Amino acid sequence: MNSSTSSSSNRSVKSETERRIDELSREIREYPTPIARCDAQLAGLLEERALLLSQLNNQSEKSGCTPLALWINDGGFDAA
Repeated sequence: MNSSTSSSSNRSVKSETERRIDELSREIREYPTPIARCDAQLAGLLEERALLLSQLNNQSEKSGCTPLALWINDGGFDAA
């Protein structure tokens, strides 16, 4: 797998993870009230969202700077 295919695949996974986080967040916001402390379904939604947020954060840390960020940090058009 070359770097462009890997990069495309990573973006796809990131996009899908972000879509699922948005979906879970919407579902949590619209969850019917009142909410009992022992509500296992809501707890499951919260746990899944926390896991996905953690995975997304880990992916971001592993990937480091994007090519655009590296280019900008290296001076971009104003490089010597």
